Amino acid sequence: MAGSEEVGTKSASVKMSFVPLAVWLCRIVVGATFIVSGLSKMIDIWGFIYKIEQYLAVWGCPQPRGLVFTGAAALSALEFVLGFLMALGCYRKLATWTMALIMAFFTPLTLYVALVDPVPDCGCFGDFLVMSNTATFVKNVVISALLVYLMFCNVKVDGLLTRYSQWLVGWLCAFYMIAVGMIGYTIQPLIDFRPFKVGTLLASDDSADSDDAVDFRFIYEKDGERMSFTADSLPDDSWTFVDREIISGSLVPGETNDGFTVYDEDGDDATSEAISQEGEELLLLIPELSDVDVSSTYVINEMARYMSERGGSLIGVLGTNSDGLELWRDLSMASYPLYTAEDTSIKEVARGAVSFVYIRDGVIQWKRTLSSIDTDLLDEPSDDNILESLYFPGERYFMMLSGLFLGLVLIVFALDRSGRAVKLHFTRKNQKK
Repeated sequence: MAGSEEVGTKSASVKMSFVPLAVWLCRIVVGATFIVSGLSKMIDIWGFIYKIEQYLAVWGCPQPRGLVFTGAAALSALEFVLGFLMALGCYRKLATWTMALIMAFFTPLTLYVALVDPVPDCGCFGDFLVMSNTATFVKNVVISALLVYLMFCNVKVDGLLTRYSQWLVGWLCAFYMIAVGMIGYTIQPLIDFRPFKVGTLLASDDSADSDDAVDFRFIYEKDGERMSFTADSLPDDSWTFVDREIISGSLVPGETNDGFTVYDEDGDDATSEAISQEGEELLLLIPELSDVDVSSTYVINEMARYMSERGGSLIGVLGTNSDGLELWRDLSMASYPLYTAEDTSIKEVARGAVSFVYIRDGVIQWKRTLSSIDTDLLDEPSDDNILESLYFPGERYFMMLSGLFLGLVLIVFALDRSGRAVKLHFTRKNQKK
């Protein structure tokens, strides 16, 4: 009997020692997944907005851009905050059940997406990590299974912070995400996950063999029907863009023009004519005319005047057809050259309803939304440093902002630990008495 009791005691001991290890492993895996998911979407909040609008267009229920932005930012921030709290073992019951509710919604949704394939990828990690719809569903099943285990065992293992400090970490996470999202929305993403990064040669090489040119076929959907179109025969706005496929040629990401092609009003490829390989050039990018405030045309025309006085040029690239170009020319009184491009290609180059890309000798120098440019700078066209001063060091800002955030979290952790030490000291002192 004694031996049996001893074996039972050892078995219970091993079982109890396994629980903390399993709980912390689940916390880290689930927390890290939510952290990466929320942060990658918030960094490129415009990309997440476009993805949501793509879903809504397929389902036939478009919503105002402001509402979509609010929903995208709120979901991204919630994912990050919950993931960070889970990884630290904070709000053990609240975080677990909230995550479980989120997965209860998204797991069936990703199953539907995997079966029906309404969009090429679900956008769970933005452009940072593109996963197939099937892989996304499998990932959600695994995370859901881990959360089921945590629903029963998470409260059995203490976290790294006391309840008196964990709320402060939650607020730090929220403020950090707000800062990341607002910078990405008003200027450009802090980290560029797309092919057209700063330093990319955007201009076409005229010396290249024409047999190496890249031709695309664009896939659009309307009323559940998908059709393929060439670049010179794109459908009207009632169709929803789904994907693009390479017909001929190949792409070299990050080194040269990675598939960005512009067309003149006749639908002919005018990339080499529009994007200069020498001198300065500003690209005005407007993916959708419906998102543009007509009052902004004054600032755009001032930018065109400024570039002309500097000896450079400005061209407009719009995600529309020749009729849209004529409409824009009438509304804005544009005196600069206008071209068209596939709207998704424009969104890949720069984010925003209206954005500028500064090119020197065909190489991208910086990208900015129109609203982030101080037009007072245009009063000094002779100052050669003005355009260079608009360079946006996004990755540097991201490192500084993230360092500040993590530093504050470490301070909270240190204060929390010191508080625990003081509490333990007085508890032991009272016990001795």
